[in-house]
Amino acid sequence: MIEALLKKHVDDYKAVSVEAYIAARKKHFSHLDEDFSSLKGFDTILTLALSFPKGKPTYKGKGYGMVSRYSHGRDYHLVYQDKLKAIEACLSESGINSKGASDISPIDERFAAYLSGLGYIGYNQFLIHPEFGTHLYLATILIDRPFEINPYPYDTCGECTRCIDACPTDALSKEGFIKERCLSFKTQEKKPYDLDVLRDFKTYVFGCDICQDVCPKNKNINPVQREVFESDENSQLHLESILELSNKQFKRQFGHYAFAWRGGLVIKRNAIALLFNQGMDESLPMVEKTYKDYQHVPWFEETVRRILEAWRR
Repeated sequence: MIEALLKKHVDDYKAVSVEAYIAARKKHFSHLDEDFSSLKGFDTILTLALSFPKGKPTYKGKGYGMVSRYSHGRDYHLVYQDKLKAIEACLSESGINSKGASDISPIDERFAAYLSGLGYIGYNQFLIHPEFGTHLYLATILIDRPFEINPYPYDTCGECTRCIDACPTDALSKEGFIKERCLSFKTQEKKPYDLDVLRDFKTYVFGCDICQDVCPKNKNINPVQREVFESDENSQLHLESILELSNKQFKRQFGHYAFAWRGGLVIKRNAIALLFNQGMDESLPMVEKTYKDYQHVPWFEETVRRILEAWRR
């Protein structure tokens, strides 16, 4: 019954016992001192995958900023929200207590998926699925009974270092991942940046796909084609148009995309960095106006002031 239900709503799934998950977290992440109380009363973590289409529009060039492929189309959190509610309701009818979540759970979804055998974690830090590569969204559902399903055979990146070699900020290595160097991470943080950091903001206004684009595991994948996750006109943002929007207008226009979760001001900061790095001098008056409108926000003020000081030289 559980398998039939999951097959109806998601593209793939595996399972790991709560006991095994907790034991693995304590073994490998003891320094985090995690609270596992939210898992009490549950026996199994179901790990779920929805795949998203491969391919994206050709970059339009100066004046535009690309959005990471996972943020194209409808926000996957909203898609999962409906699916998880439907799964929970059906499980409840069968007397199974459950709790689903995507990105808002204390469960480390990627690690749970790895433990369940849904894929392996590559040097690029993504869960790599045998059929969908890195093109998948994760979620979990806790259930209050045992459930087992065979994992996929374990795979590795082997000697391949293409993602490591291609990373523009040297965030990746065989030894580990330096999150603070990652361009995708930088485009989402609300903190002041100096020019050395900002010089990496060249074509992506949100996220970064470089390590996925070069990954051989993504070469012959077969993600499910879903219209809801297809690229549209907002897979690349016109940078000046972003600066013209108030934060409320930004939310109304882009609130159903995953890239909007950090708010309009983060995207404005990134847009300004791109305009500066792309040599869009005609945009300077608009950048100065945006700076004045939001200079009361410390991290934004400090970052954009540095850009303006360099721009005016």
